[in-house]
Amino acid sequence: MLNRIIAFALENRLLVLAAALILLLYGGYAAVKLPVDVFPDLNRPTVAIMTEAPGLAPEEVEVLVTFPIESLRVRDISASNAHHDGPLHPK
Repeated sequence: MLNRIIAFALENRLLVLAAALILLLYGGYAAVKLPVDVFPDLNRPTVAIMTEAPGLAPEEVEVLVTFPIESLRVRDISASNAHHDGPLHPK
C-alpha cells in the first residue's frame, strides 16, 4: 500500500505539490486568524455570602457565622452543598 502511495506521488508531482501548497496556505491563514488572549483574566473568582442568624446583632453574625464561612478553603467547601437555601445545620 505504501509503495502505491509513493508511486502515485512520484507520477503526480504537480498534484502533490499543489495539495501541499494549499495545505500550507490554509495553515498560515488559520494561524493568523487564531485568537490570542494577550491579557488573560487574572481576577480571582468571588462568592457572595449572605447569612442570617435571628436574635444576633449584625456584628455577632459577622464574627460567629460569616467570617468562619469565608475562612473555609475551597477544598473544605467542595464536600458540602454548592447551593443551599436553608440552614446549614437544621435543628
